[in-house]
Amino acid sequence: MFNPDYQCRLVKEFLLFLGKKRERSFFENNLTTIKSFSFSKDFLKLLKNNIENGLTRDRFRTTNTAFVRQRCLGFTDLIYFVLGLGKSSVQQELDNFFSDKSVSYSKGAFSQQRSKLNPKVFTWLNEQQCSFYYNKASHIRKWKGFRLIGIDGSTLQLPYSKELAKGFGHFETRTENGRKVVLARVSQAYDVLNQISIDAKIKHYRTSELALCESHLPCLGPGDLLIMDRAYAAFWLMSSLVQQQKSFVIRVKANRWKHAKAFLASTQKRQIIEVSPSKEALNRCRERNISTEALKLRLVRVPIASGEDHILITNLVDHKKYPVKEIRELYRKRWPVEESFKLLKTRAELENLSGKTARAVLQDFNRIILRANLSNILSKTLTKKGIDYCNKKRKNTYQINRTQAYRKTKSIIDQLKQGMDKIIGKISDYAFKLLLQLEIIRPNRSVPRIKRYTARPSNFITYKP
Repeated sequence: MFNPDYQCRLVKEFLLFLGKKRERSFFENNLTTIKSFSFSKDFLKLLKNNIENGLTRDRFRTTNTAFVRQRCLGFTDLIYFVLGLGKSSVQQELDNFFSDKSVSYSKGAFSQQRSKLNPKVFTWLNEQQCSFYYNKASHIRKWKGFRLIGIDGSTLQLPYSKELAKGFGHFETRTENGRKVVLARVSQAYDVLNQISIDAKIKHYRTSELALCESHLPCLGPGDLLIMDRAYAAFWLMSSLVQQQKSFVIRVKANRWKHAKAFLASTQKRQIIEVSPSKEALNRCRERNISTEALKLRLVRVPIASGEDHILITNLVDHKKYPVKEIRELYRKRWPVEESFKLLKTRAELENLSGKTARAVLQDFNRIILRANLSNILSKTLTKKGIDYCNKKRKNTYQINRTQAYRKTKSIIDQLKQGMDKIIGKISDYAFKLLLQLEIIRPNRSVPRIKRYTARPSNFITYKP
């Protein structure tokens, strides 16, 4: 059960940290955060029930005979272990996992066990947690009633092995006697206001970003507004979105769209156009049973600091309801999807894999997406009132440190494995520590982009001590 005395102590400590020894109103208002703690507890309880459900095991094992016997690392423990993997070596993580037992478990035995686990289990768990959040949370952010979805892709560099080269593709460099480098293409549909990865894919690196974008669409609904960069400006995709009653804002290349080229040469800030499909677009539409009718769209000019103009295209044609200024700001809201890849690659070490098989790569990718969502949802839910209070009392605006939020999620996963009895105390500590490590937001900050070649590891896993 929730311990109000424990929460009162945390609030007092937080007030002392802020230099507010007697703030009775804030103290009393924080007692109402029981609702956020209750949501977090139910959120984690759902995850625990889904992991430990026997039906989950039957659905996501590779063979009917897998995980039948009682072993040291069964189905449930395996999921908890993989979900909580950190920066240490696999053997060190195993030693820590079994530290309370007189068990010595080798990384070879772990490799055999993980080969029986379907990587889609983490994708399914992520879908369940996201569904719970959107149905139960009370502080979901939207823009004019739309859920803003940023779609973007990137590449991952994988360690070289014949299996990975065959599954994800590779290319040979022009130097070092044609050294082979294995890459994978990744993409995600990302809720940029709530910082949640709704759907994420990892495919062969020659898979186009348009094809990956198309694979995200079944996970999205009519109330979603998609924000995308130049790689997604295709007639068949726009027609498909209109047909599915989805809104979009896409940046277009002026040298590839005659309407955009003419608009860029003019002095207009906005223009309504009618776009008809080209011969190639007609074929793409017919292959997918997409309407080939002309689309009524709007072009919007976006001046940038360098003096150049970017051109946006959207099906939000009502300029009174969606003024030019708001469309410009709307496209800038796409930035969190770029930042999410930075977090995944650098902080979550997405390229620092725990195995060299295709199954291990898929497991690592899917479990990192799930863990990132867990950290974002829990941290925002638990610290909202504390951050709001800080922002009212301070000159600048503050936000949580997402790196720390991701790292500290491991302690909650470990407690979840042990049971729900002490989970409230654990998430209270989690929230309090994050409130002590807030980061200042510096708006309109920009750093000159220096284009330089940076050497990257090519065919080996990053060394783990």
